[in-house]
Amino acid sequence: MDNAPKHLLEFGPFRVDPEQRLLLRDQQPVALPPKAFELLLALLQRSGEVVLKDDLMKLLWPDTFVEESNLGQHVFLIRKALGEKAQGSSYIVTVPGRGYRFAHRVTALPSEEEEIVVESHSRSRVVIEDRVGGRVDHGAELAGFPEQALKALPGRISGWQRGKVAALVLIGAMTSAVAVWFFARPAPMPRVVRTVQLTYSGRVEPFGPAFTDGSRVLFAERLGGTQSLAQVAEQGGEPALVVTSVPSIELYDIDRHHSRMLAASQGTTDTPYPLWIVPTSTGSARRVGDILARYAAWSPDGQQIAYSAAGDLFIVGDDGLQPHKVFTAPGVIGFLRWSPGGEHLSFTVRSSSTGTTSLWEVAPDGRDGHQLSFAGKDSFKGWGAGECCGDWSPDGRYFLFRSSRDGVASLWIVPRQKRWLQRGVNHPVQLYTTPDRINEPRFSTDGRKILFVDYQEKRELVRYDSARKLFVPYLGGIPARHISFSRDGLWVAYKNQLDGCLWRSRVDGTQALQLTFPPLDVYHSTWSPDGKTIAFEGSGRLYTIPFDGGTPERLLPEEAAGGQPSWSADGKTLVFTSWSSPHDPIALLDLTTRQVQVLPASEYFEGPRWSPDGKYIAAGSIKDKKLMLFDLESRLWSELADGAPYGWGIRWSSDSKYVYYQHVFREEQPIFRVRVSDRKVEQITSSREILRADVLSYSMTGLTPDNSPLASFVHTNSDVYALELELP
Repeated sequence: MDNAPKHLLEFGPFRVDPEQRLLLRDQQPVALPPKAFELLLALLQRSGEVVLKDDLMKLLWPDTFVEESNLGQHVFLIRKALGEKAQGSSYIVTVPGRGYRFAHRVTALPSEEEEIVVESHSRSRVVIEDRVGGRVDHGAELAGFPEQALKALPGRISGWQRGKVAALVLIGAMTSAVAVWFFARPAPMPRVVRTVQLTYSGRVEPFGPAFTDGSRVLFAERLGGTQSLAQVAEQGGEPALVVTSVPSIELYDIDRHHSRMLAASQGTTDTPYPLWIVPTSTGSARRVGDILARYAAWSPDGQQIAYSAAGDLFIVGDDGLQPHKVFTAPGVIGFLRWSPGGEHLSFTVRSSSTGTTSLWEVAPDGRDGHQLSFAGKDSFKGWGAGECCGDWSPDGRYFLFRSSRDGVASLWIVPRQKRWLQRGVNHPVQLYTTPDRINEPRFSTDGRKILFVDYQEKRELVRYDSARKLFVPYLGGIPARHISFSRDGLWVAYKNQLDGCLWRSRVDGTQALQLTFPPLDVYHSTWSPDGKTIAFEGSGRLYTIPFDGGTPERLLPEEAAGGQPSWSADGKTLVFTSWSSPHDPIALLDLTTRQVQVLPASEYFEGPRWSPDGKYIAAGSIKDKKLMLFDLESRLWSELADGAPYGWGIRWSSDSKYVYYQHVFREEQPIFRVRVSDRKVEQITSSREILRADVLSYSMTGLTPDNSPLASFVHTNSDVYALELELP
């Protein structure tokens, strides 16, 4: 906004900085998308007036036609950021049929244009007074010239001399005030000057990085369940595939000379992969010894590699020999980055119990491992629940990271070099916000750009029609996942991907009811045999909730984590994956006594599902890449089928004769079923039968009562973007 005010605006506990495009509450940044910020600023500038909807639409979208509902959505985002719970609350008032009015008093705070005034009281002090009458007393004493001494002067020196002394005192006071202002002034902050979309294919791997070798931007491109290495010019354009010997490549890092990348060959989620060194030009990729890693990063000199496996951090030479563990974190380690000087390793820790992420740092020898804080331990107060994916600028002056809160992703930058007596340094500065999903940001080679993948998640629920051999919309194509049905086949429960909440409805979509609410993030619902209760995983915990709504009940102690529940045939027990025990085994929870029993030989299993007849439990073995069957009578596991099944998609047929599963990490992402009696495997469908070109990938997410696979389509909408920076 060209006519945006230069001074700060304050209302209630909030402060708005138009130049830095920041909304603060009690000095803590509040995430707000760019258009919502512009709307808030427009309402603040005309506080007390009714601002017409047409005027706001022209202001926010001057050259684009959008529906009026977009304006209402942005008003909702502002109200949510301000903590309002209803339209009649204290800040924004809706005037039906006309527009909106900001009802709270708005105060303009001092600008940088200030006048210096000297006041004389018992001791001379310096006061900085601004144009709007704000006063800041810096308490700068005029050393050696207290007022009592000035009063004693008339008997000893002439009036002219007294005037000269007073003038000197005034000059000294003004000099002190200027010095105080100079050293205490806020530091200039980094800002984004332009946003550029570099690719338009929509098929960039949403959860991978994009980094540059100085002339090209390298990234992974999704094709069904596999990923291929791709490149695009730094200025953007048409992506081109890069030939490499590493199948289904997952990128980790590029060295400082931009000649070698660290990568893995993707298998299943959250599994350590074989680590590879991939040249950026010609030559063959090579394994890094026998290293299995979940993430990896080059040291500044390119001689060492830091890598993680679950919660352990290791250092190894680029030959892969003699790795040594340097640190163990309270969660899963990812997104490793080495500081340019080699003094620090930064990384993200994801809590196994809550799923939240936080930024950490440790010395390469394992000393001083700690969660990151900036400018004092309290400056990150309120942070630590959704921060991730840090990166260092090439000169080491700035640290960049991503934050995700309440459905809004944002990028923040932190100056890491403090200037003497200057305020505002080492506090996070917000650079960018979006309602889309963004993965780890990376600096360009000159540190003047930030590269990242933007992903607008668009999902569609479909059913596979085996007679017509095609996928058709189900429940109106709502963005639902983790589908489960009541035993009588009349009701369905699902996660709505838009809000992350648990819903239930009739199988025709009627009588829909929201059962849970944010911030609880729901997965894997399962119905009790009597249809009265639904068990589910919520933010890494196990819960039950009545079918007709109520308060979710926690099933395990506070410190215990688990997920992927499935109900026994008699309704007395849940089988689930225990994340509180080492190696994530399968366990049984007695719902009467709340006692937990770990199943034998079930380490690194996922997605347990109880057969409707109660005789078996099917689960996927991550380590052995098998679909396994547990016989509850013999208490033994046996192999059902080969290959790594997608644990979230394992389902039993209603007659307990078949287990349905998917190989989601193959290119065509086939769906199979295996007959329990003779282990005969039959392919049901694959992505070849998806006739639409706008589908990026899909995953099996349920099975209807008549045994038709349900799948979640992910539509193409992921590309590489660059933010061009102005850095002080």
